[in-house]
Amino acid sequence: MSTPAADLDVLLDRFRQALSDISLSEAEARQLRPHVLAFGQQGGDLAQLRRQVFQLAKTQTETPLDKAIITWLTGATALLPAEATPITQTEVHFSPGEACIGAIRRFINQAERTLDVCVFTVADDRLTEALLAAHRRGVRVRLLTDNDKLFDGGSDVRQLHQAGIPVRTDRTEYHMHHKFAVADDALVLTGSYNWTRSAARYNLENVLITNDPAAVRPYAQAFGKLWAEMQAFEA
Repeated sequence: MSTPAADLDVLLDRFRQALSDISLSEAEARQLRPHVLAFGQQGGDLAQLRRQVFQLAKTQTETPLDKAIITWLTGATALLPAEATPITQTEVHFSPGEACIGAIRRFINQAERTLDVCVFTVADDRLTEALLAAHRRGVRVRLLTDNDKLFDGGSDVRQLHQAGIPVRTDRTEYHMHHKFAVADDALVLTGSYNWTRSAARYNLENVLITNDPAAVRPYAQAFGKLWAEMQAFEA
C-alpha cells in the first residue's frame, strides 16, 4: 500500500520541529508516538518514514564523517525488522499407531496456564490421566464434549468432572463433533483424531499442532463462544 504523501509530510514536519533544538525530549517522544502508530495502522510506509527521518538528521550534520555515519545507520536499521517475526512451527501425525496419541499427550503435558479441550469424547485412559495431571499441577483445564457420548461405557468425562475439571455439553439432538484443543492461547491441536483407544489402534486419523496465530486465534475464539453457549454438565 502506498503512503499518502500529505500524511507523511505532516508527520515529517512534526519530526522536523522536534529536531529544531537537536534534542528529542521525553515529552516530544510521547507526542510523536501516537502519530507514528496511527500512521502505520492506516497503511503508511514506516520504512519510508524511517528513511526520511534519517535524512532529516543528515541535514543537520556538518562533517563528511557525520554524514557517512548517518548513511551507514540508515542502511543498518533498514536490515532490522520493525518487530520480531514469530517462528511458526507445525507438526502433523497420523494413525493407526502411537504417533497421534503421543503428540496429544505431549501437547497436554506442555500446557502451563490454560488448556481448553473441545472433543467428541474422551475414552482413552492415557489422555484422561494426562488431563488429570495437568489439572493437578494448576493448569486451568476446561472440557467441551458431546452430550450423547456421555452415556458410552468407555467415556471418562464423568471421572474428569468428579476430579474438578469444568465440563460443558451441547444442548441439541445433533453431535458436538469437534476435535481440537488450545493450550495457553498459543498452540492449537486439531484433526480428525477422536480421543479414543480405537483411534490409536485401528482408525485412519490425523492430528495437526501449530503455533500459527492465524490458526490459534479463531480456535480460541470458537471455544469461548461454545463455552458460553453450552450447558454445565451435572453428573
